[in-house]
Amino acid sequence: MSQIISIILVLNLCFAGGTILVILHGMFFSKRRHPIDLDSIYDLEIRKNNEGPKNQF
Repeated sequence: MSQIISIILVLNLCFAGGTILVILHGMFFSKRRHPIDLDSIYDLEIRKNNEGPKNQF
C-alpha cells in the first residue's frame, strides 16, 4: 500500500515540475526567440488612435 502512495506522489511531483517548466518556457524562453517588432507596435498605436473617436458612445 505504501508503494502505491509513493508512486502517486512521485507522479504528482513530475506533473507539477512539468507544469512549472511549461509556464517558465512561455514566460521567458519564447520571448527571447521572438523579439518585439517596434514597427508593429507603432502600427497598432496608429490604429487605436484612428479608431478611438468612432467607438465612443
